[in-house]
Amino acid sequence: MLLAIPVRAQQSAYPPISKREFVEGSVKVKVSGTFTIDEEVQLNKQASFGDGEMTWVQYGASGAAEPNALITFTQMGEVGILVARGKLTSTAGVMPGEKSLCTGKTEVTAKVISGHYTCKGITSYDPATSKMGKVDIEVNFTAKS
Repeated sequence: MLLAIPVRAQQSAYPPISKREFVEGSVKVKVSGTFTIDEEVQLNKQASFGDGEMTWVQYGASGAAEPNALITFTQMGEVGILVARGKLTSTAGVMPGEKSLCTGKTEVTAKVISGHYTCKGITSYDPATSKMGKVDIEVNFTAKS
């Protein structure tokens, strides 16, 4: 018996995510290089949701002095990973069909999204010194709906 798998599902870095709101979860963020973070950050419930096409999962408060992270999932099957502490920020991701500096995967069930990604040699900018640098990022996350 053969089943036809939609093209989007074949190319996506994760299974399709249904429309949902998130009520609990956390991310363990490790960043080394130009700046460092080694903390677990709780889910920001108000800023985390999925509309059935795109999903935004925010941990901590974006722009805060404390560590925070945003994991996004687009309708094109891309995964975006943003980690920050104050103005120190780095963004990485996975785009299907393109070579990525990140490895890992996301698992999706009816009630939980979880994943692990490691990104090596990601560009980072330090506004205090006006210098570019590199960081390695590791995120382990869960978000429950």
